Amino acid sequence: MLARNDMVDSEIEASNDHGDTKGTTNGLLRLPDEILVSVLYYLDVPELLVVSRTSHHLRALALDPYLHNRRLRLTTLTLPHLLSTRPPLSSLQPPTSAIYLTRTHLAARRLHWSLVCIRLNRSLSRRPGLSSLVSANILPRECCRRDRASGEYVFSASGTGGLVVERKKKVEREKVKEGLRVWLERKAGEIGRRREAGIGVGVLVWRLQRRLKVEERREGRAERREVGTEAGRVRGLKMFWEAKGRGVVM
Repeated sequence: MLARNDMVDSEIEASNDHGDTKGTTNGLLRLPDEILVSVLYYLDVPELLVVSRTSHHLRALALDPYLHNRRLRLTTLTLPHLLSTRPPLSSLQPPTSAIYLTRTHLAARRLHWSLVCIRLNRSLSRRPGLSSLVSANILPRECCRRDRASGEYVFSASGTGGLVVERKKKVEREKVKEGLRVWLERKAGEIGRRREAGIGVGVLVWRLQRRLKVEERREGRAERREVGTEAGRVRGLKMFWEAKGRGVVM
């Protein structure tokens, strides 16, 4: 069947390309009418229409009642089987599928989208302002700019996107980590060189003791300052009450 269809299509294309039916007459039309009818029997209605426009002989065969009676008989035999194997109507309707929609389904769909639009408008009206999002660190400052007139944050047309800002911050963190790693490696190298130069545990203990002595001196000075301040306050109160006892007005 496919070979016959290809043969018919090739003959039709050849006749259309040359502008006449000479090639069709030499090839396809030399076949008996019975074979041509058998070939046309397997073609659909649009294909039969195209074949009927190629020549008068093929038009007569395409419009032959015998051909259409055979096609009708085949459809009558195959239609009950196809109807019995088709899926039920409930499986073609929502919510299972959206192939078969009634007017009720269309109205329900329009109502659903109307409710979605209403909820979206309410949510948009209750959403926080851009300044509050920036202050809460939800939206990066790089994505917006400050308006000179109102002083509020507004979206910048040339601003950086949120994903780009996150990538930029990640790169900056990596730079900081790399800097710290290099600094720690340099410090570790210096400590190793000091050890190789002869600085042992004794030097480290001496440095620690010196640091502790300096801290003790600082604490002693602070304590003496506090004691002196307290003694001066007591002496002043004593002189005040002694003067009161003698009747001297200070």
